[in-house]
Amino acid sequence: MLHEVAVGGLYLPPFFIYACAALPIYLGLRLLLVRSGLLRWVWHPGLFEFALSVCLVSVLILHV
Repeated sequence: MLHEVAVGGLYLPPFFIYACAALPIYLGLRLLLVRSGLLRWVWHPGLFEFALSVCLVSVLILHV
């Protein structure tokens, strides 16, 4: 289990660390979705991307 991390005297919550770890995965998936054209078939692309990022952070949290 991940606990608070001190960076330069500033304590960062574990959620922030997981969100930063999910960012490159999200950007890669988004690039794939845009290039493949699948993002055009989504009703609300912004909402879909947000849900995708929440799912990625959730998977990272539950995996550890």
